Amino acid sequence: MVKSIVRTVLFYLLIQLCFIFLFTINKDIPYTTFLFYGLATVALHIGLIFFLVGLRRDFYNLSTNTELTKINVANRITLLRISALPSIAFLLVNREIIEIRTLLPILLALVFLTDSFDGQIARKKKQITRIGQMLDSISDYSLLAVLSVVFFIKNIVPHWFFYIIFFRLFLQALGMFIFIILKKPLPVSSTWGGKITIATTMVLYVLEVVRLFLPESFAIFFIILEYISGGIIFILSLEKAAIFFTHGQKLSKKHS
Repeated sequence: MVKSIVRTVLFYLLIQLCFIFLFTINKDIPYTTFLFYGLATVALHIGLIFFLVGLRRDFYNLSTNTELTKINVANRITLLRISALPSIAFLLVNREIIEIRTLLPILLALVFLTDSFDGQIARKKKQITRIGQMLDSISDYSLLAVLSVVFFIKNIVPHWFFYIIFFRLFLQALGMFIFIILKKPLPVSSTWGGKITIATTMVLYVLEVVRLFLPESFAIFFIILEYISGGIIFILSLEKAAIFFTHGQKLSKKHS
């Protein structure tokens, strides 16, 4: 299993480095930019190797009750989504380049769609694994976090929307951390509120990139869309808080 993990992650590392490098040399992007995102890419993939090797026992197929000897297709798709984080950030930062601006909406849409592909493949091919459930949540929230930071820095979305997103992410991280400390973690499966939050944010972010092609007269449409999306995410953050509260109550009753 360790060999499969290392080979897969290093292969993804090579793909991401080549992707960033090709844009750097073809579009006269400063090599310091390549160095920064290259180092970030290397650091991410090294960290990913240590993380996966440490949890290699969780490459356990829940459908067949067997341990995996190599990473399955569903997990590879999820890992690809995590692997692409620095490359997506690189493209967003350099979105003024015409070719990148054209590629961005397509790439973001494809990356977001993989969130559906890996789950469908896992269910159809009976490839549901413990590590896959964890990686799916990690990839979703890390992707939203990275995109939200870049969108915030580059003023692609309003600052208030960024604060709502990070309120949700902070609430998620804090609740999971507290229950892990108590050794009573919540199930790793996504809630309906979490799925709606991720889908809403992903659709908005793709449309915000498409907005780069549109005249200023469309601004009012995106302002309305941002308020609707922000309202949905804020309300569903309360749903997450309610889940943590209910879980805490159940634990209290068990100990009383």
